[in-house]
Amino acid sequence: MTISLLNPKAILFFVSFFIQFVDPGYGAPALSFLVLGAICQFFSVLYLSALIFSGTFLASQFRKRRKLSAGLTSGVGALFLGFGAKLATTSLG
Repeated sequence: MTISLLNPKAILFFVSFFIQFVDPGYGAPALSFLVLGAICQFFSVLYLSALIFSGTFLASQFRKRRKLSAGLTSGVGALFLGFGAKLATTSLG
């Protein structure tokens, strides 16, 4: 969360995107920015926590099932080789 809050690209995004949702006639427009930023950070924490927990679960499952892990790794490698072959053949013609 600290990295997200100190990220200059995120700050520019908040300023440029949230400006359309802030009423300039409101007495404290900074409060509106703060509330919108807090809502965004809350959902970011939920999303990243879900990614972390699901990644941890998948990693433990792949550690338990070595053959499944090797098969899926080979399948993804074959898929990337297929994408590379498709890209190579489309740029030739």
